[in-house]
Amino acid sequence: MNHLLQRQGSHRIEGEKPFVSVVCPSYNRREFLPYLLYIYQYQDYPADRRELIIVDDSPHSSQDLVDMLVDPSMENVRYIHSDRRLMLGEKRNMLNDLAKGEYIVCFDDDDYYSPQKISYQVDELQRNNALFSGSDQIYVWYSHLNKIYRTHPFGPNHALNGTFAYHKKFLRKHRYEHDAMLAEEQGFLNNFTAPVLQIDPKRAILCVSHSANTYDKDYIMSSCEPVDLTLEDFVQDTNLLAHYRRLSLTPSTQPVYWECFEKVVVLFDPACEADLPDRCQALMAFGIPSERLVCLPKQSESTREISELTTHCHVLEQAQQQGWRNVLILDADIQFVKKENTVTNVNGLLKALPNIEWNVVLLGAKHFEMHLMESLPSVGRVYDALCGCAYAVNSSYFNTLLTHYRECLTSLQAGAEPKAARMDMRWKELMQQHCWLAFHPSFAYLNRDWDYLQDKEIDCTHWFFRKPK
Repeated sequence: MNHLLQRQGSHRIEGEKPFVSVVCPSYNRREFLPYLLYIYQYQDYPADRRELIIVDDSPHSSQDLVDMLVDPSMENVRYIHSDRRLMLGEKRNMLNDLAKGEYIVCFDDDDYYSPQKISYQVDELQRNNALFSGSDQIYVWYSHLNKIYRTHPFGPNHALNGTFAYHKKFLRKHRYEHDAMLAEEQGFLNNFTAPVLQIDPKRAILCVSHSANTYDKDYIMSSCEPVDLTLEDFVQDTNLLAHYRRLSLTPSTQPVYWECFEKVVVLFDPACEADLPDRCQALMAFGIPSERLVCLPKQSESTREISELTTHCHVLEQAQQQGWRNVLILDADIQFVKKENTVTNVNGLLKALPNIEWNVVLLGAKHFEMHLMESLPSVGRVYDALCGCAYAVNSSYFNTLLTHYRECLTSLQAGAEPKAARMDMRWKELMQQHCWLAFHPSFAYLNRDWDYLQDKEIDCTHWFFRKPK
């Protein structure tokens, strides 16, 4: 907090710059407010030529926190608390009405903006003699994955609210729909007919995906493009980096209910056996009891598809022979989403399994078709999915799945087209007939895997977070 106070008044007047109002709606984000204030106060735009207005309709006011962090002699931060819950469109209109600036710049309370954000965007508006600017693409940092994606372009007249900056004159013909709670951009931009000065998305915002997001950004990942950028490519400030790293590393406060699985089989590449102790240690650190872990090497056969089927047949044969009541099969390179709400929902499923006549549970897969259940959040009957990097099989289903795998293996050995006869491509017919459940968005995922369409290994994280029909 001392860093915030030290930043106060650090900028001197640099000529007659236009006055700028930074506007930010907030709700239940008390823990993010210090960093919003920090980001605002470290802007290189002259401190006396800007203001920050926050409208917060949380159940409890954070005025005490703002007072603690903002020098009272600096009258450039206005925090307004509403006792009444406001619609998002109403809140944004209120912010615009309160703004004193010739230009208005929109901030979100939990995202990152560079120190040059205000200067860059106001300069672009002036240089291009434009009334409105924004970006139809943004970069998103998924804190629980520590990966950055770029959203797909929506079009030249589109922009996302966290990137908006506009002249006060723009408001003469543009207001938010009063009752909008999501996708409020469409109404404000008159159904995307208003001209938009597109700005560099890398300089516009770094959207931060975390467990307290209003909208779960995992759902948009499948339509995004992975990029070769790191958090440090955007954020150089050590205080902010530490804050974001805490978001990335914060573990769930509750353990996963692994007790529902009798055995957890970890399939590893024999060429990478030296890495196996570290992988097992990571799984045990995540709560999987060591006595339940069984490590088995992936089989090496003439083709990738035959190797996979042979390996999974071997697992099910061992499960049958040793009389396991069920088995969870994991790839050794598996990663888990450790967000609090995800673990809560996963535990809801795992604790319910004894009361469900289930055959297979996919904890991590590329879902295409599923029907979500009303009784269990994020859980559904799955009818089409691929790339099951983490799936459990009930003992009553061992023989059915094993027979199916052996038939696929026989087809491949007889010369069947590999992509059509591979293990997961043949799951669909079983899913249509039997009780296959899936957790969505996936609890488990792989960072990289083989793409059969491109015939090469790719970054595949987004596969596991696609929205099924």
